[in-house]
Amino acid sequence: MITRAAVVAEARTWLHTPWQHGTALKGVATDCIGLIGGVGKALGLPGGEAWENDPQFKGYGRTPDPVMLLAACDKYFDHVDVAGAGDIVVMRARGISQPTHFAIVSSVDPIYIIHSRLLHEVSENRLDKGLAALVLRAYRYRGVA
Repeated sequence: MITRAAVVAEARTWLHTPWQHGTALKGVATDCIGLIGGVGKALGLPGGEAWENDPQFKGYGRTPDPVMLLAACDKYFDHVDVAGAGDIVVMRARGISQPTHFAIVSSVDPIYIIHSRLLHEVSENRLDKGLAALVLRAYRYRGVA
């Protein structure tokens, strides 16, 4: 069984990977969705490779379809009420009610996330109260204890 700590450790190996839409290559380029699939695939988790290779969820636009995003999450991950380290959070942007961003929780007290930031790189940042209010849903990779 893969642990939450292993998920966080793998996500940290993606730090400083440049952002690029529609990609998932550690050290080369990734977007926030690619990071989620890439971490799962690297750990051999059941949803990791399937998430990354499902043609239904390929070719998404820069502003992804929120219904499609949540359908993908429901298909490959387990919904949780409260996110812990190693879990996935689905977030919205300020002023937008629909999900637009994915991150992996790396710490819960205080809350830190690992995410691929638009036009930046994979980074680990503190999620203050204002940003925490943007979290819409939390999921756990299947097969993680």
